[in-house]
Amino acid sequence: MLRPTVLFIDGNHENFPLLNQFPVVERFGAKVHYLGRSVYHVLRGEILHINGLSFLCLGGATSTDKAYRTPGLTWWPEEHIAEEDVQRALNNLTMEGGKVDYVLTHCAPTRIVREMFGYSRDNDTDKLEYIRSECSFIYWYFGHYHEDKTHENFRCFYNDILEIPAMKTGKRPIKQHLLTLEDDAESPYLRHRKTGRKTRLTVADLPEWFLSNYSYRYWFYDMSGVKDVAYEGSPFDNHISKDSRIYLSYDDTHPKNKDQSPKNEKDWEVHTWRTSLVDVILALEKYSPGLKLERIKAQINLNYDQYNNGDMYEHGSDVVCRPFPEVKTPRYHARWGGGIAHYAVYHGDRILGTFVEKERAIEYADFYVTRNLRLKRFRYEERKEDPYYRAYDTGHDLTQWVRIMPIGEKGE
Repeated sequence: MLRPTVLFIDGNHENFPLLNQFPVVERFGAKVHYLGRSVYHVLRGEILHINGLSFLCLGGATSTDKAYRTPGLTWWPEEHIAEEDVQRALNNLTMEGGKVDYVLTHCAPTRIVREMFGYSRDNDTDKLEYIRSECSFIYWYFGHYHEDKTHENFRCFYNDILEIPAMKTGKRPIKQHLLTLEDDAESPYLRHRKTGRKTRLTVADLPEWFLSNYSYRYWFYDMSGVKDVAYEGSPFDNHISKDSRIYLSYDDTHPKNKDQSPKNEKDWEVHTWRTSLVDVILALEKYSPGLKLERIKAQINLNYDQYNNGDMYEHGSDVVCRPFPEVKTPRYHARWGGGIAHYAVYHGDRILGTFVEKERAIEYADFYVTRNLRLKRFRYEERKEDPYYRAYDTGHDLTQWVRIMPIGEKGE
């Protein structure tokens, strides 16, 4: 009889003294408790290596109902993340160069807890917030909050099930950096976009680091071995990613303008077209590590500011936040002489967007709080003694409220 291998991380309702009685063994490069019949509990701070992918595992969380539980019977203090758990995770991350593909936890970092659910921090979420600041990852998955919800590259699971495909290295060596899938009367084929020639390659031959995108046809961009990156934002308010381009060079670095656009487009081997800018950046960080992408991220943030100051709600009811709020971004200048940003909407210390008009900033904040956070609004009206124009109640921690604030003369 075939049995699947089951690996799990602990939550906050486990019988930890019982769990810790099982023998510790090593599986997939990590220390685990062996429970029998191919079932393993991953110790906190360990990193699994499965099918070419790495997973940092760190269970534990705070029980909000522990006052109604019986210690040693339905509640155990070992539910909390210990300092040694954090240190073990940091030590293992050091051996991985500070990078993993996935982080698997039970609760979430403090910032994500506040922004996704409007909940208050605790010592366990603070510890994960520290891990977040010290770790580079592609996706972070967690549970605990009894919702199926996604925010940035964080995802909360409750009923959802996700299959993570194994890293695929492809069946044939590939020299091309940009391919498209073309329809044929008999069968589809991949075309070399630089020469226009039909190739012998199929989609199954492409390794994992080819990023796929559909716009009139399927495009496949090589995200590995990139030596330089440039960016050119769309001039249209309602086209955030639609007509913006990221340029890729695989052989050398090339001159760029102050706004990170290419000085000579012909120098660059590939440019993306109508694809997710955030997906491209995340893929470059994974498959071409070492690239300096901070300035590109800042320019993408400004393109989102441009969108927010224009046709903000054209394509849906949710507001569009800066995709890289942690990146220091220059002050937004509207195109075509439309003015300079004087107002910023903050969630905690993160800037969600900057605005030329106060009315647009208020509209944005209203939508963000009621539509994205699904919270009631609590406002401070304009007062000379306050450093902000309005504040929105998102929890007991006042430093994490959503605020509309003026931008100083020197910008952000």
